[in-house]
Amino acid sequence: MRGLSRRAVLGLAGGGLASTALAYAAVRSFSEEDLVRATLRKYLDDVTISDDHLRAFTLEFKKRNPWDFPTEKLADATTLFEGLRLGGMARPLLPADDAMRLERFERWLLTEFHLLTDYAWRGGPNEPVTFSGSQHCVNPFANFETA
Repeated sequence: MRGLSRRAVLGLAGGGLASTALAYAAVRSFSEEDLVRATLRKYLDDVTISDDHLRAFTLEFKKRNPWDFPTEKLADATTLFEGLRLGGMARPLLPADDAMRLERFERWLLTEFHLLTDYAWRGGPNEPVTFSGSQHCVNPFANFETA
């Protein structure tokens, strides 16, 4: 049996280094909106929402729940794995604190998404979602007109 040549070892090391650099660059380029979009896609399939409405929703969500947003590293890793559809395999490998923090974030994100957008009141699944903002009363049956 023949061993690896020095050229093959250097090639493998260079390829591994290049892959690591590309993965790091990809992870560092994620924004908070990317995490929100990946989380929404995970639970609500492909939701059609414009970048402006998504950005406005993300800012409002972060303003209302600043302590529920995951740390930057956890958010970047989650965005990457959810984008690759590998979140289900990577989630059990997280430490318990990070897993609980991520689960809390996802629950609050979905709750706020239903409250702050017209997702539930759209005419059909192909109609784009719009950010309606924070409202004092979110009861769809409330009538504030005076008789």
